[in-house]
Amino acid sequence: MAMSFSLKAIVATAMLGLAGFAIAHGNVTPQQVDTGNLPELGDDVRIENPFREGNELGEYNAQAIKIGESAYAGNCAACHGIRAMSGGLTPDLRELTEWDDEYYIGRVMNGTDRGMPSWKESMDQNAMWAIRTYVESLPKPE
Repeated sequence: MAMSFSLKAIVATAMLGLAGFAIAHGNVTPQQVDTGNLPELGDDVRIENPFREGNELGEYNAQAIKIGESAYAGNCAACHGIRAMSGGLTPDLRELTEWDDEYYIGRVMNGTDRGMPSWKESMDQNAMWAIRTYVESLPKPE
């Protein structure tokens, strides 16, 4: 059965659109993050979330969650999904454990060769750890 010209054009257009979507993955314009009154973490890279309850700056947990939610929405949700519910193309950040802090900060700061940009020039540690704190506050996937 021969495919009509218009059906071929629709299929070709759809495939081109999907290819463009795949190429665009990771192409995010960084949004500035207002870290409010969170204590300045400095330049030395932390390898553990300081805003996690029970950690050094755990008393700022609720504030970090609020800041992290906004920062995540503007900088991460396009690829990692709303409320960190990945559609499968990117890792589900809710599955990270506290033991993955060093992995997390390394990926956020340096990016990956699979499309995630480096954020170290556009986001400070306060914002990065606030995002991590927000993601940790979300329910784990079932």
